[in-house]
Amino acid sequence: MPCFEEKRGHTMTKKLALIIDQEACWGCDACEIACKQENGAPEGSRWIRVRTRGVQGLDDRLSLIYHPARCLQCAKPPCKAACSVGAISQRADGIVLIDSELCIGCMACIEACPFGVMQFNKEKGVAEKCHLCYHRIDQGKRPACVDVCIGRCIYFGEIGELLDRLGTKRWKFEW
Repeated sequence: MPCFEEKRGHTMTKKLALIIDQEACWGCDACEIACKQENGAPEGSRWIRVRTRGVQGLDDRLSLIYHPARCLQCAKPPCKAACSVGAISQRADGIVLIDSELCIGCMACIEACPFGVMQFNKEKGVAEKCHLCYHRIDQGKRPACVDVCIGRCIYFGEIGELLDRLGTKRWKFEW
C-alpha cells in the first residue's frame, strides 16, 4: 500500500489510520495473538487488547460488547511530549514510534497516554506500544491484526480514503 501521493509536483505524505468497527468485533483475540507473534512481544505484553465492555441486548438476546484497544497514533501524541529523552518520534504518515535504544524506562510516556494502551517491557526496561506494524507497511503489507481479523472489523489505510469508503456505515472512531 503506497503511503505517498503526487500533488502539484510535490510528494505529500498520507496519514494512515486503523479503524475498528467495534460493533462487529467478535472478541476472538486473533488480533492480539497475531500482534504478539508478529512483533515478538513478551508474555504479558499486549499492544492490542480486546476488552469486554459490558452487555447489550440484541434481538431479545444478550451479547457482550468488545472493545479492541491499541495506540491511536495521536496527531499530537502526549507520550511524545512527555518523553524527556526524545525516544518517541512520529513519522510523516502519522505512525508514532519508540526508539528502544533511547528509551530510559522512566514510564513518563505510559503515564501520559490518555488511553492506557502503552506497555512497559520489564525484560528490556523500555516502553512499548502498537506501531501499526510499520515494518510491514514499509513492505507494502497491512498490519498483522488487519490480516487475521475473523470479523473483518479492522480497517487500515489512509484516513481520507477510509472515511470515503466506510462513511456510510456506523462507526465509533478512535483517533
